Amino acid sequence: MQTQIVMDTFVKETGGYAASQLEACTRCGICAEACHFYQATGNPEFAPVWKIELLKRAYEQRFTFSGKIKLALGIEKPINDQDLKDFSKIVYEACTMCNKCSMVCPMGIQLGPLIHEVRTAFSNAGLVPDDLMAAVNKQVEEGSPLGVTDDVFADRIEWVADEWEVEVPVDKKDADTLVVFSSIEIMKFPENIAAIAKILNTAGENWTLSSKGREVVNFGFYEGSLDRTKAFMQKLFDAVKELGVKKLVVTECGHAYDALRWTSYNIMEVPVGLEITHIAGLIGEYVAKGRIKLKANVLQDGVVTFHDACKIQRRGGHIQEPRTVLNILAGDSFHEMSPSKEESVCCGGGGGVIAIKSADPVRYAAFGLKIGQMNKIGAKTVVMACSNCRLQFTDCVQHFNLDWKVAGLSQIVADALEE
Repeated sequence: MQTQIVMDTFVKETGGYAASQLEACTRCGICAEACHFYQATGNPEFAPVWKIELLKRAYEQRFTFSGKIKLALGIEKPINDQDLKDFSKIVYEACTMCNKCSMVCPMGIQLGPLIHEVRTAFSNAGLVPDDLMAAVNKQVEEGSPLGVTDDVFADRIEWVADEWEVEVPVDKKDADTLVVFSSIEIMKFPENIAAIAKILNTAGENWTLSSKGREVVNFGFYEGSLDRTKAFMQKLFDAVKELGVKKLVVTECGHAYDALRWTSYNIMEVPVGLEITHIAGLIGEYVAKGRIKLKANVLQDGVVTFHDACKIQRRGGHIQEPRTVLNILAGDSFHEMSPSKEESVCCGGGGGVIAIKSADPVRYAAFGLKIGQMNKIGAKTVVMACSNCRLQFTDCVQHFNLDWKVAGLSQIVADALEE
C-alpha cells in the first residue's frame, strides 16, 4: 500500500519540468562533494543524486521505453517496501535541503526541490520519521511544534517585555509591519524577541506581533506535506489581512523565510502588495538609511566570524547586510570562514534534521566541517541570523565541549545600538 502511494505521488509530481531534470542527470557525482553529509562521512548513499534515485527509477519504469524494458527483463527491480524504508532514512536524516548541490551541478539540475518531492511522496505514504512527525502533529494541534499555545505565547511575551524592559506590541491594528518569530526563539532564545523589539522601536518602525499568526516555523515544509505547508502559512497570511499590515518580517528562521518568500507564491494566494523580508535585510536597511546607529569596534574579544545560513544567505541573498554590521562592530577582528557566502557549508541541523534523534550521529559528523572552518581562522565567536542554525551550534558546542560564543545577529545589533 505504501509503495503504491509513493509511486502514485511520483507519477503525479513528474511533469515536464521534473522529467527534464531527471533526463538531464548524467550521474557524474559532482554533487556529492557539495553535500556536507557526504563530505563528513564519505557514505555514497548521502550523495544528492542517490537521494532522488527512487524518483528517477519510478519515472523511468513508468514513462521511458528503456526503463520498461529493464524492468521487464529483470535488470532493474520495482520499488519495494525495503527501498522506501532505506530512502526515508536518507532523505530525512542526511539532507538539510540546503540545495548547495544544485550550485555545482554542471547540468543545472535543482536537486533540492527534487529531494523535496521525494519527501512529499514519503509524507503521503506515512513514512516520515516519528520524531519529525510528532513535531508536525504538535504544530497542527497546538499551533507550534514546541508547544507555544495561546497562553504560553501571551505569558512569554509579557515576561520578555518585563524582563528586558522593552515594548512589544501585540495585535496592533494600525501597524505597518507584522513580525513573526519562531518557537525556537520564543522558547529557547527569548532574548531574540527583546533584541528585535529594541531594534524596531529604535528605528521607529510601526510594528506588531499577532496572537493568531504567531508561529513562523513550518514543520509541514520539513515533512514535505503540501497541505500542511499551506495551512501553516495561511495562518500568517490571515493575520496579515486581519491587521492590515503591508510588510511581513521573518525573524531568525531560514526555512520559514524560504517557504514564505519563495515557495508560497507558487502554491497559494499571497496577500496582494505584501512585502516579505527577513530581519537581516531589515537591519541592513536601517543601517544604510541611518535609522539605527551602531557603536564601532565593540566586538574585540578575539576573532569573530559569520555563519551563512543556507536559506537566508545563499537562497535569500542577504549576504552583505550581516557583513556590513560585523565590519562596524568587529572591524579587523571579523574574519571570513572558507568557504563562505553562497558557497558556505551548511550547519547540518536544518531541514528538520535536528528534530530527529536518530540523525544525531550524522548531524554531529557534518558539524565537524564547521569545527574545521572555525579552527582554521582561530575564531571564538560565531554570529548567525538563523535560530535553527544557532540551536545546532549551541548543541554541538556542548556536545564537543568547544569554547565558542554563539550569537544571533539581532542580539549583537541590539547590544551595540547608539541610544
